[in-house]
Amino acid sequence: MGEFFAFLMQMVIYMVPFVILFFVIQAAVRNGINYSEVGKYIKEKREAEAAKEVKKKK
Repeated sequence: MGEFFAFLMQMVIYMVPFVILFFVIQAAVRNGINYSEVGKYIKEKREAEAAKEVKKKK
């Protein structure tokens, strides 16, 4: 039982940095896309389409 617990703790110790790295990279990519010119264009286009949909429903 002790070996299994040690193995489990070792796996957790090795996996936690990768999980943290995943979230850091995900946030960096999201912010990079949102603040780029293409990201701003896509966001404006989506907002314009959403405004059209709201007007159609009224």
